[in-house]
Amino acid sequence: MPDSRTLSDEVEVGDRVAYRLSTGEPAPGVQGKVIGIIKTQDGKTLADVEWDKLGSPRRLSIRNLIKTETPEFAE
Repeated sequence: MPDSRTLSDEVEVGDRVAYRLSTGEPAPGVQGKVIGIIKTQDGKTLADVEWDKLGSPRRLSIRNLIKTETPEFAE
């Protein structure tokens, strides 16, 4: 199944995100802030996320994230 994201859906540093379940919906109660973007040599894009709750993976593919809100001001 092709990824149907648009450029406006692309995760960026400063975005509030949630982990995307296989259904496409955000995981309940798990949110974080993207603090870095890493492009790997094999063409994947990873996000370094500071999660509100402990236990969630810190670095994962942006394909597994969904924006939850847009920050009002860039830091």
